[in-house]
Amino acid sequence: MTQTLVNRRDIDFNLYEVLDAEALTQQDYYSDHSRETFTMALDAADQLAQELFWPKYQEFDQQECRLENGQAIVPAGLQEIWDALRDGGWFGAAGDYDMDGQQFPAVIHLACSMMFNAANTTATMYMGLTNGAAHLLHSFASDDLIEKFVRPMYAGKFGGTMCLTEPQAGTSLGDIETTATKVDGEDYYLICGTKRFISSGDHNLAPNIIHPVLAKIDGAPAGVKGISLFIVPKFRLNDDGSVGDSNDVITAGLEHKLGLKGQATAELKLGENDNCRGYLVGEENNGLKYMFKMMNGARIHTGLQATSLASTAYHCALQ
Repeated sequence: MTQTLVNRRDIDFNLYEVLDAEALTQQDYYSDHSRETFTMALDAADQLAQELFWPKYQEFDQQECRLENGQAIVPAGLQEIWDALRDGGWFGAAGDYDMDGQQFPAVIHLACSMMFNAANTTATMYMGLTNGAAHLLHSFASDDLIEKFVRPMYAGKFGGTMCLTEPQAGTSLGDIETTATKVDGEDYYLICGTKRFISSGDHNLAPNIIHPVLAKIDGAPAGVKGISLFIVPKFRLNDDGSVGDSNDVITAGLEHKLGLKGQATAELKLGENDNCRGYLVGEENNGLKYMFKMMNGARIHTGLQATSLASTAYHCALQ
């Protein structure tokens, strides 16, 4: 197999000569960084991609995720990658210091993600969804919800997704049917509905998965104006923050795809037993506006995936 997946000279040229990424260090938020710290991160990502991600690429395209007793089981080698990303602080590389992140500029984080994607897109998606969901919830959730759910995501202790699509609605989000019913005297809503094509929707890499879910509160306006955003964990949390009982989030099935077979793309049933708790993020009926923060980020990452795979294909063909 080729040992060249991306052109580092080209990446460095674009970062420093075209985009002038070093100038970002003049901003207070990035003042602790320098070209040296950027290069250290890029070198570390390159090494991790080559030594850990790339040797498992073919394995993850041959081994499909499977469903056992309602639990998605991913290829065994993915756990080693998840643990390395968690222990290396990659989930929070672009996160704030107050979230125990490293406050790298997004452009540097994306350049590192390009190397990971070029070496193994399947594995990188598990981190990418978690990072994107954490960034979304950190932007709009209450301090209490951030402390409970977002901090562990930035630490790589919990996974994350984005739950928009439904079987009957597709991309027409105004037609979603997932409902949220306020429970009197409690800080949560009861969520009921089905979400489909949820990338990283279930897996055994982390003890909990946090789902940002779009739903309509009873009596909400019709169409997209009535959509709210909720945090729906796979498992509830105990008072001490440890993982507790099931939150009535059921994995009903996994998609069988032509590629990315090691990526668990799930159909999730929420509230089949009328016991799925969701926690409102921000204000009612503003959920789609909030979710666009993650959706727009996902568009950048989708383009990055295409560019990364094209780079890998080119260098393999060149060899």
